[in-house]
Amino acid sequence: MNEYLFDIKLFASIRVNAASEDEARATILDHLDCACVNAGAWPNGDPILFEASASGDFHLIEINGEPTCRALPNSAFVVW
Repeated sequence: MNEYLFDIKLFASIRVNAASEDEARATILDHLDCACVNAGAWPNGDPILFEASASGDFHLIEINGEPTCRALPNSAFVVW
């Protein structure tokens, strides 16, 4: 059996409590630099484990539960 490594772009929505948007963005970058992620289990029961890092521009879509009108068209959130 062979093992294959793929570089895959994933999309995630992450809520962060912070005093400002800049602080929230910095917190994400600090904690998602090769973060270990558990994404459930493969059909055989083995865990789906991978490392994830944040890169590029983050699209702010909510502040305190209120939409910011800047949601991505393909996100789980409605574009207002």
